[in-house]
Amino acid sequence: MDFNKFMLYINILGICLPVALTYVIIANLIIGQPIEPVTIVMLAFGYTVMIKRNFVFQELWRKWFSKK
Repeated sequence: MDFNKFMLYINILGICLPVALTYVIIANLIIGQPIEPVTIVMLAFGYTVMIKRNFVFQELWRKWFSKK
């Protein structure tokens, strides 16, 4: 597999996983399950990495929210 294609897949997963973890936390709040502190740390770390380092997220952000 091409390295660039592999990095594209990794960056796509870097977007999907924090979003999915957000929904898991919301579901845990609704059904009354405990939320582990490590989950909140992973969520914060995931969003930080996604916003700062993920070039796919940055490109999508510019495409969706740029004024033309």
